[in-house]
Amino acid sequence: MSDELPDELKLKMLRKLMQSQASKRDEKQVSPEDPEKVVYSKLSDDRALELVEKTKQLYPSEYRIVIEVLYELVKRGVVEKLDGLTVLAVLERLGLDVKPDLRIRFVKRGKEVGLDEYVE
Repeated sequence: MSDELPDELKLKMLRKLMQSQASKRDEKQVSPEDPEKVVYSKLSDDRALELVEKTKQLYPSEYRIVIEVLYELVKRGVVEKLDGLTVLAVLERLGLDVKPDLRIRFVKRGKEVGLDEYVE
C-alpha cells in the first residue's frame, strides 16, 4: 500500500476546501452595514435625532467619528437604544459642545397647550 491518497480523493478535498473559502469570502462581502443607518434606526426619541442632526451641521468633519462611536456602542451591546441623554453624554465625552434647543412645555389637563391657554 502506498501512503499517498488517490488523485480523485485529493481533487474532492481540494474542491471542498475551495468551496468553503468562497462561501466565507461571500459572507464577508454580503453583509457590510452602514453605521449611519444603524445609528439612525436606534435613535429612540426626538431629542436624540435633534442632537445628531445638530452635530452634523455644527461639526461636519467630526460627524463621522461621532457616528462610528455610537455605532460601536450599539454593535457591542453597551446600549440597546440611543436616547437624547445618551447621545448628549457621548457628545460631551468627545468634547463637542452641542446643546439641544430649549423647549418649555405647558401641560393642562393632560394636553400640551400654549402659554395663553395655560394662564386662563
